[in-house]
Amino acid sequence: MKMIIKALFLLSLILNVAFSQTGNYPAAGLYVGISSTFLANEGNALTEYAENKIENTPFNDISGNSGGVSYNFHGFKVAITLDGIFYNELNEGVFQIGWDTVSFNLQWNYHICDHVCEDGTVTVFTQQGSTVSVATNLDVVFNTTSTTITAVSSEMTFDQGAVSLKVHCYNTICIIPVSKIANEVASQFVTQVQNGITNGINENTPTIEALLNPIRQLPEQLPGGNSLWVNLEGQLVESSDTSTYTPTLTAAFNGGIILENSDGNFIYPTQNPTFVPTASQLESFTSDYCISATGFFFESVLDAGFASVFPLTITPSEVPAASPVQLNTSDGFFSSVAPGLASYPNQPIQVNLYSPVTPIVSMNSTGIALLNFELSADFVVINDGNPFTAFSTQFLIDAELGSKIYTLSSTQFSLNSTLISMYPNATILSSTIGSVDPSGFVQLMQMFQAVIKIPSFAYTVPSTYSLSNLNLSFNNQLMQITLDLIKQSNEKELKISKNIFHFN
Repeated sequence: MKMIIKALFLLSLILNVAFSQTGNYPAAGLYVGISSTFLANEGNALTEYAENKIENTPFNDISGNSGGVSYNFHGFKVAITLDGIFYNELNEGVFQIGWDTVSFNLQWNYHICDHVCEDGTVTVFTQQGSTVSVATNLDVVFNTTSTTITAVSSEMTFDQGAVSLKVHCYNTICIIPVSKIANEVASQFVTQVQNGITNGINENTPTIEALLNPIRQLPEQLPGGNSLWVNLEGQLVESSDTSTYTPTLTAAFNGGIILENSDGNFIYPTQNPTFVPTASQLESFTSDYCISATGFFFESVLDAGFASVFPLTITPSEVPAASPVQLNTSDGFFSSVAPGLASYPNQPIQVNLYSPVTPIVSMNSTGIALLNFELSADFVVINDGNPFTAFSTQFLIDAELGSKIYTLSSTQFSLNSTLISMYPNATILSSTIGSVDPSGFVQLMQMFQAVIKIPSFAYTVPSTYSLSNLNLSFNNQLMQITLDLIKQSNEKELKISKNIFHFN
């Protein structure tokens, strides 16, 4: 439910753990940023929940005997105010979330007897101007199958003299010392506040996962039952501007696309991220949410896609009848580019495509460019059951993509890309049938440009939010999607009403 804790637990990601850095960004494929303003608003909501949680936690009646004095404490009521929510890294592996100012007023009725009995009220309260704070330690475990966030313990700290105790006796004569026994109850209250905050955070952790969850699995299903996953190894980076209690937080993810094949094995990208955006690029957004992708992310998408398909064999039966080119030695295309095939009339041709060299992805203000996409192929003549390689070809292709972003619903958007232009080049590496004209293959590649489809990517925002102000931009090797998140009115969150008490 609360963005603050979610942002904190991004510290531990899948297998490798790196710790919070201030304005020091690593090379990555994906950066997901949450603005300081949004974090502050979510922090206010968490504050309200924690206050109400404590005020609604029942404080049981207490009876006992101390030094021959019997007592009964009952009718407890409490008001608490938490202010100045903050988060920070306490040390390696341990994070804190807390409030730098805590004020409370705890009151209960007492009935106490020694030789006589007395009745009255006890009030424990924080002195105005004194410093009382509370902080909660968080344990975070994030692996490939589950995420666990646990608020381990909360601790309240006090300035000397920050908390006072006042006893009001209703009787005419009041001689029994109540304060000593009442101090023990006050100590129990502090423990109860600490436990209430710890429990309140833990009650919210089941919904935290959805709040800042870059797509773990891409929605596209590849041929053969293969699927694509996003590598979420990385670290949490605080804004270089730490002048606020809730600075902008950015999760820097590896962002590489991992291929899971039908056998359940994982194939990782062949490359690593190298580009590091400037702090200004990653922190200057004014929306609630910013997803930034570098060239490495797109390169690994292509890498994974190629790994799921190549090496690939194309046989004549797989070519549609309507195709302008058929895999046959007597087809007009092959007759013109490779006259030597005339010696093998009406023979099927099999094309063996090998794993390509992943192109370099470059981005500027106009969009995405794919550079140096290299693909090689053998053209094999079946030759009445005695196949031989007629010639081998290498293709080197540059291309430009245009991208647009679309709002699919109030909670989902998609990124769609089209092939705007393609600049192929072909080289004949070897031939056993004489000369082969490579320019014909260039024309063939250009002819297929119009039918090449690029998969789209859909993203769904957390279930309790709707999106607005969606925007896509490209700048200096970075694609950025920004949006605002609006809390839905029908959200089903944990809610506790605040109690209103009048203190004597």
